Amino acid sequence: MVQCGGFSAAARTIGVEKTRLSRRIAALEKRLGVRLLQRTTRALSLTEAGQRFFERCVATVEGAQAAYDSVAELRRERAWLVRLSSPVLLTQGCLAHALPGYMKVNPKVSVFVEATDRTVNVIEERFDVAIRAKSEIEDVAGLVAKTLGNSQRVLVVSPTFLDRYGRPETPADLPKFDTVASIDDVFDSGARWNLTNLDELAAHIELKPRLVSSDLRVRLQAAVAKNILHLVYPSPRGMPPSVRSLIDYLLIHVPAWLRERGI
Repeated sequence: MVQCGGFSAAARTIGVEKTRLSRRIAALEKRLGVRLLQRTTRALSLTEAGQRFFERCVATVEGAQAAYDSVAELRRERAWLVRLSSPVLLTQGCLAHALPGYMKVNPKVSVFVEATDRTVNVIEERFDVAIRAKSEIEDVAGLVAKTLGNSQRVLVVSPTFLDRYGRPETPADLPKFDTVASIDDVFDSGARWNLTNLDELAAHIELKPRLVSSDLRVRLQAAVAKNILHLVYPSPRGMPPSVRSLIDYLLIHVPAWLRERGI
């Protein structure tokens, strides 16, 4: 209203009836407990309180607009840091070769990769995307999970171990031997392996491992049957284009890498 020079002009500009606009100003003055405008039949001017309030409001609006403009500019330029978490071996074997191609196509995007076998908290640790190798993915509010492919893993043992401690005849014998398990296998005071043989017969073995590790390289010495690679990320609403582009890239290149290696 101040910028338009009067109630009538302001009402026409914002599409509000003049009487309604006048009531809004009166309500604002009542809430603040001061008069903001001096009204006469010929002129309309700001009081000292009105001038101060108007200047602060203008600064607030301009600051908010600048914030919107800065984010919009960033989205247009696709200039963003994308934070990605991935298991160590997958990072070394797949992402180390795939990400340079992504960054070449998206020169304004920077990628931060944390190679870790622990299950990161995507929201609290502010990751944009996480790759997880788990047989089942937990349902977490605010997260989206997409399957990248299957990762076949087998239960293994060294010949020296068999020579020294004997050979288990059935999966039920496994709790009698020293074992290594994943942190994801742990429940209560023990661990559980869900095994499937070539005939698709399943066995659920509860044991007390001698060593529990989150490191995938250690877990290859004693692991459950089949894992599924999942791509996990927060809800796509308001997602920056840089994060969206990396997700699309991984959905193409990680499954292709798995197929090439027959995993």
